[in-house]
Amino acid sequence: MKNRAQARWREKNPQAVWAHRALRSAVKLGIVKQQPCEVCGDPASEAHHPDYDRPAAVRWLCRRHHKAAHKKPKRARST
Repeated sequence: MKNRAQARWREKNPQAVWAHRALRSAVKLGIVKQQPCEVCGDPASEAHHPDYDRPAAVRWLCRRHHKAAHKKPKRARST
């Protein structure tokens, strides 16, 4: 079931999929370096894309702060 939900999400969000893949490649090639969470400093951070048109312009957030960023209203997500 999880794989079907992910497949549906990928179908509905091709720009996000592209941005995620582009960032993953950039990190793998050393073009972009993973940073600690910008809120709490946790080294286990994830990339948060405020704008999928700019795949390398991400905020590095731990899982907790990344989830919180997605709960904010869209107007407040710009940073």
